Parts: sequence; C-alpha cells; structure tokens
Amino acid sequence: MVPEALNDYITGAYVEMRKEARNSKNMTFTSARTLLAILRLSTALARLRLAEVVEKEDVNEAMRLMEMSKDSLNASQEHTRVQNITDQVFAVIRDMVAESGVRSVKMSDVRERCISKGFKPDNVDECVEEYEDLNVWQVNAAKTRLTFI
Repeated sequence: MVPEALNDYITGAYVEMRKEARNSKNMTFTSARTLLAILRLSTALARLRLAEVVEKEDVNEAMRLMEMSKDSLNASQEHTRVQNITDQVFAVIRDMVAESGVRSVKMSDVRERCISKGFKPDNVDECVEEYEDLNVWQVNAAKTRLTFI
C-alpha cells in the first residue's frame, strides 16, 4: 500500500524527472509508464523489507534505480552524473570485494582502503550504514565484517 501522505512527494518527484528529461541532451523518455514503474519498484522494495506500507526511502531508491537504468542506456557516451561521496565509497568497497573473490571483507580493511583513497572515516560509516539499510550488504554485530548479500 502506498500511503496518501506520499502522493504529493511522488508526484513532485515525477514532475522533476519529466523536467530533467525535457532539458537533458540524452534521448531518454519519461512517461506515465515511468511513474508506474516507480510505483511498482517502490512496492517491491517494501515487500523485500517484509513491509506492507511503502516508505519515502522506497520511493527514493526506486527513482535512483530508474535513473541508473536510464543512465546505462548512454553507456557509449560519457556519464554526466556526478557521483556523491557515498557512491564513491561504495565503488571502492565493491571493487575491493570483487578483487578478493569472496563476498565478505574485514571492516578494518575497508576503512584502511577508503582512507588511503582520501575518504574520511565518517564517509565510510555513512556509506556502510546507507547500503546496509538498502540490504546491499550486512555488517556483523561486532562491526568487524561486511558481507554482500
């Protein structure tokens, strides 16, 4: 169920997506089907959390997924989206896991690698928490290991 309180937020976000699509140089198209996709993705994300009510974070993640999907269409072109610090830290951790060949890494190694790349410990903590909330990975209770799901 999508609560009525989110209607204005979803509508506003969709209108912004349409404006950006019109002003953008790429050839992506934003239609009512895009809005339907965002709603479906949002409800699917809520179901993944075993919740019956869609939350604002579900809508935000659905919109991010749509943006990344459209961005992938422009693979031959240079990506114009600037990654925020959390995305950059995530990329470092993802590459670290890919290099190791296993799904789990030590948090001390994660911190060391990220700090050596110029990120602050707060940036690492924020990224770990954000992606843990999105169920991309889990951190054990002792906060010593990070495991991709």
